[in-house]
Amino acid sequence: MNDFQKENTLLPQATLTNSLHLCLLALKNRASDEKKKNGTARLLFPFAYGEYQSLLAQSANVILVQRKENNSFVIDKNNESVIQQFFLYLKMDSRFNGDLQKGIMLVGKYGSGKTLIMQAVSEMYNTIIRTLYVQRPLLKFLKSSELLETIKEKPVKQFSKMPLIIDEFGREPKQIMDFGNLKSPIIELLCERYDNGAWTHGTSNFTLDTLCSENQYGKMTGDRIKSMFNFIELKGESRRK
Repeated sequence: MNDFQKENTLLPQATLTNSLHLCLLALKNRASDEKKKNGTARLLFPFAYGEYQSLLAQSANVILVQRKENNSFVIDKNNESVIQQFFLYLKMDSRFNGDLQKGIMLVGKYGSGKTLIMQAVSEMYNTIIRTLYVQRPLLKFLKSSELLETIKEKPVKQFSKMPLIIDEFGREPKQIMDFGNLKSPIIELLCERYDNGAWTHGTSNFTLDTLCSENQYGKMTGDRIKSMFNFIELKGESRRK
């Protein structure tokens, strides 16, 4: 028996039991505090479904104007189920078909409207926060290639906690040379965000299986991706004219 074991055998059983109870209570309180912190990190969407549709459509139209496109956003049979799921998710409604604590990875074919929907969600979400003066962090939208270039110049930790949408996930180079060293900045960032429980969303042309392949992020990072995202498919062919 070592000195540590001898020392602890001298404590009365009642004292040990009480100490255990205090330690368990402290850990339960820590877990409760973390849950409260998670609950205040994102905006609970304040409007009804019809109002949400109007806000999302108008947000999408802002994006289309920025792109100098003349068409307007339309909710149809291909995107309506996805739009409904986003509403349930933003409302933290248990009818959402997934895990409300995970982010959303919107997948589908090229040109199906994934980026537009995600940009519109970001535009709508941030407009509500700014207009209603809600104390919540904004939801930043970045293309994966743009994010890669940014974290090449800045520490990964600057992007490890902020709410973030990564567009065209999986299309950026997975490895880069940095002063003669081979680095994987996006993989490093994903690991940081996974460890921090950061609110992360994305769009991708690739399935989960493809993203987990050795040609993409590999099985180890792929396992984290699986834990971070609800994969939702946007069906339909390209909408581009």
